[in-house]
Amino acid sequence: MSDKTNEEKLRILKERLATIQQKKETNYTEEVKKDKPVAPVFEEDLVNERKPESDSTRKKSSAWKIIFFLILFAFFGGIGYYSYNNDFKMDPTIENIKKDFDDMYVSLFGNDNKDEDDKEKKKKKKKVIYNKSSFDGNFIIVLNTFDEKELADDEAQSLSEKGYKSGVFLLSDVSNSEEEVVQTYIGPFNKEGEANQYLNSTNLTSKGGIIELQ
Repeated sequence: MSDKTNEEKLRILKERLATIQQKKETNYTEEVKKDKPVAPVFEEDLVNERKPESDSTRKKSSAWKIIFFLILFAFFGGIGYYSYNNDFKMDPTIENIKKDFDDMYVSLFGNDNKDEDDKEKKKKKKKVIYNKSSFDGNFIIVLNTFDEKELADDEAQSLSEKGYKSGVFLLSDVSNSEEEVVQTYIGPFNKEGEANQYLNSTNLTSKGGIIELQ
């Protein structure tokens, strides 16, 4: 009984010694960590870390400012140049600027409005006057225009077979036009109303419209 008690006491003592030793080691480790020197962080280091980004931002900002001022300089310089050449009159200045920009656009990208320009030129052509002396009446209905007489003859013959009073003529022979084209027509009619009524009562398509002879 006494031996067991001594053994138990010895075991308890060893456990306490082990616990105390473990606590000492833990406290020593914490003290070492606390005493370990930490490298100081200086304000200069922080500034140096931010400096590359700051310089880059400044360079970009400066570049944009230079571009902006160059654009302003070119704009006001151009306005001054055109104004001076037009005696500082607003309307001629605007017209010349617009004309030069249009010419520049055409030289760089081509004329996208060529078809429209051609249409305008056609509109500005002198009006075609059909000679009354070439027809026995006052009005005709011009149907189609052909470059080849054979095609015009075929259409006129087809219309005649259907009962229409159709014919063909060379435009330069019956008008003031110099175009060497052939046109098909219906008529002539003494009154415009008769021509309108005739055209509306048929399925004919008139590209030339009703023409008054002069």
